[in-house]
Amino acid sequence: LFFRSGSFFKHAAREIQKIEVVKYFPFSHENSLKEWEEKIFRGKVIYRIEKNQSLDYVRATSNKTASALYYRLKLDAKRKSPVISWKWNVDEFPEKKGEENLETEKEDDFAARVYVIFPAFFFTNSKVLEYVWAQTLPEGLIGTSPYSKNIKLIVARSGPNKEKKWFTENRDIIADYVKAFGVKPEYDIGAVAFMTNTEHTGTSADAMYDDISLGYKEDKKDVK
Repeated sequence: LFFRSGSFFKHAAREIQKIEVVKYFPFSHENSLKEWEEKIFRGKVIYRIEKNQSLDYVRATSNKTASALYYRLKLDAKRKSPVISWKWNVDEFPEKKGEENLETEKEDDFAARVYVIFPAFFFTNSKVLEYVWAQTLPEGLIGTSPYSKNIKLIVARSGPNKEKKWFTENRDIIADYVKAFGVKPEYDIGAVAFMTNTEHTGTSADAMYDDISLGYKEDKKDVK
């Protein structure tokens, strides 16, 4: 099993008074990926830092491959309110022959995924929130992974992105967890990850990731 999102923190500061940033990944230099580890499922996806005018980001290119980059960290998910923000862009989606579905293994390929991982002492008890960019499924749809009931997929973005735009996602992790699992987290957050994969369809995909940020929010009612 497995944030330079300034707009999120500026907006959040107005709405909930305070954000404590725990870890921020701007991907602004060539060695930015050295602190990330790789999990290979089938072949290696090419992850590389690119610069385009004023932008620095990670480009992920998958050709019949599936491997994820993950970073270990500790976030309190039982007593605090963790949040995550990131930017992403998709150039090419995997070609699916059947109708897109979150819960079937046959064509379980997505151009872009971001994971929040809640590891347990016993590996099989670990929980995962997996945010995906789908092509046709509606935003907000939640499904169970074909690999484990403990992995919940959430469609955070949908559509073909014909204009190749960047989008910023801001997620309340606890709220999403409760929607997906029906209860509050039993374990703390132990890692964040992202992946582009095409091993099931045997096609290719190309996506970009940037400004992954994690932190805690403080609700208004808690501000004295």
